[in-house]
Amino acid sequence: MGRWIQIQRFLMTSSLKTRLVLAFLSTIIVPILAGVLTMYLGASNPDEEEEQLDRLFIEVREEIRAHEENLPDGDVFYEDIEPLLNHYDMNITIRDQDGQLLFDSVNYRQRSEENSFLPGFNTFTIQTDSETGAPWEVTIDAGSSEREPFQQMTNVLHVLFLSIGIGLLTLLLMIIIWTTYISRTILTPLKQIYKATEEMRDGNLDYPIRYRRKDEIGRFIQGFDYMRQHLKESSVKQQQYEESRKELIASISHDLRTPLSSIKGYVEGLRDGIVRDEEKKRHYLQVIHDKTTHLDHLIEDLFEFSKMEVDQLPMDKEVVNASDYFKDLLHNYQAELIDQHVQVTYTENIDSVSILIDPLRLSQVMNNLLENAVRYGSDRIWIDVHSDQNRRELVVRIADNGQGIEEEDLSYIFTSFYRAEKSRTTEKGGSGLGLSIVKYIVKAHGGDIQVDSEEEKGSTFVFTIPLYVTGNAPEEDA
Repeated sequence: MGRWIQIQRFLMTSSLKTRLVLAFLSTIIVPILAGVLTMYLGASNPDEEEEQLDRLFIEVREEIRAHEENLPDGDVFYEDIEPLLNHYDMNITIRDQDGQLLFDSVNYRQRSEENSFLPGFNTFTIQTDSETGAPWEVTIDAGSSEREPFQQMTNVLHVLFLSIGIGLLTLLLMIIIWTTYISRTILTPLKQIYKATEEMRDGNLDYPIRYRRKDEIGRFIQGFDYMRQHLKESSVKQQQYEESRKELIASISHDLRTPLSSIKGYVEGLRDGIVRDEEKKRHYLQVIHDKTTHLDHLIEDLFEFSKMEVDQLPMDKEVVNASDYFKDLLHNYQAELIDQHVQVTYTENIDSVSILIDPLRLSQVMNNLLENAVRYGSDRIWIDVHSDQNRRELVVRIADNGQGIEEEDLSYIFTSFYRAEKSRTTEKGGSGLGLSIVKYIVKAHGGDIQVDSEEEKGSTFVFTIPLYVTGNAPEEDA
């Protein structure tokens, strides 16, 4: 049982080529071994057969010598040796050294036709000496294969035929076994692959092929299954893309219609003279200005998103000093946000390292992240900029004390048109494109961006920019 399990394991792990070679060799060798084994087990003792034939030959020689003087008279000589011929049911022919026929018992008794299908099978030729010393040639022809010692030769023939039969039967059995095995391990999987292609053609991408062997077909099926999974993922992405397109249209319609409706209402109020108070007019005009600015931001985001979709958002990169760039940028943000009662704290000692960036795009990243912090309730923002020489990158960390992001939203916030707030109100503004644009710009600079947030405790965004080493060739624009 253990040996059979080992054979099964070998066949499971061996290659298709090895199994086909094994099938070919075993189909040839096993039947031959079966035939040889049958012949070995069925064969009689060859020494005993030879001994019996030797005794017969001795009797024939003695009988011929005893009646040699009667040989010229064939009738008399036949009467002398007839008992011997009848006892063994055989015929003899005697010729001299020149081949001249001296005696043939067929002239006196009928030759048996029992072994005519194998002429000469039980025919033996021996030499005997005459009284004159001249050698005679005696041919012994058995009349029956059932008499001893000729029966031994018949037994050999039976064993030979039995061995051939066993060999052919074993050959047929090996052909059936290997045909069944190859059909199960090669043809059946190929049929399953064909069935899977039909299922895929009909849209069913959930049709796995079960094949455990790690051979050529197994690797082919594994590759086929990878393709099926890839097509399934592509199909899911296509469906998601279609849903995103629908959401995009709905988002654009809503985000554009809402401020336009407000602008239209305030303009109509001014046009119809409903508002006469100068203070109220200034308020109406301020609202119109704010809504127009919001529309401008929405349109700009959509414009940049459309370029992102075709990977054509321009990047005009140049080598800058990180310390000079971020100090100026953060100083301006600090002065700007203090008017909104937001305290900005940043590291004064920024490492003087070189980075290859698009200054306007990177400021867009900072602006979007800071606007998000203010929009979602932050009144304090901490900014840390430092270089990591081991990883050869500049690390920018922006932390706030705003409302934070729910855990279920963290993995989606960089997705286009995704909003952490579930309502569609625009009280907090935003198109849902800001963070996706931020990620695109950071990736275009060869960096990465991560977020860590806890609800009601604030969020921390960390993005990296590779350091620029003097002498390196400038990176291609993304």
